[in-house]
Amino acid sequence: MDIGRGPFVTLDGLSASGKTTIAPLVAALLNGVHLTDEVLPSFPRMRAEVDATGILSARFHWWMMANHVKSESARALSQSGRPVVVDSYFPRTIATHRAMGHDCSPEYPNGAFVPDVAVLLEVDERVRQERIRQRAEQGTLSYWHQREEPNVAESSRVYRAFGLVRVDGTGRTPQEVARAIVDIVRPQVPRSRLERSTHHDRN
Repeated sequence: MDIGRGPFVTLDGLSASGKTTIAPLVAALLNGVHLTDEVLPSFPRMRAEVDATGILSARFHWWMMANHVKSESARALSQSGRPVVVDSYFPRTIATHRAMGHDCSPEYPNGAFVPDVAVLLEVDERVRQERIRQRAEQGTLSYWHQREEPNVAESSRVYRAFGLVRVDGTGRTPQEVARAIVDIVRPQVPRSRLERSTHHDRN
């Protein structure tokens, strides 16, 4: 990593592994930015329209496009010196769609901003299934997640192909998991860079 830029950290993993909960906590501990899908204008509406088609290849290419937008936003923020955290990056998109039957290579596309630390969030399968059950009861488990679940073994194979750093959240609070991830990231971040970022956030 260039000494003059902030670290780029990504969190991927199966549905209900804790990505969305833990990513902003990691960003806060690093005095950085949690970059969400909202960098793409009208993201919720566009996502709903693509999902409604039911076309797997269309959904895959749309999510890849969204990841490219996040990639360039993350690159610009990192080059300005800010730590950047993204949850559900290229590995998640590729893993999910391969599990649903789309033929795509388990690799970062050309030109993508590759993370300095790419984390695979894991949790005991019984815990994950209970979270999935709760989402189903609440009506928040999407058709696409239901379609992935029968073949999550393929998702896991894709994550292994990417060589993500495994972090197990079983029996840990979200704050404890976030601190474990930060302990992995910090050795790669110049202390002076973190201190400047902290000073910037306080002013």
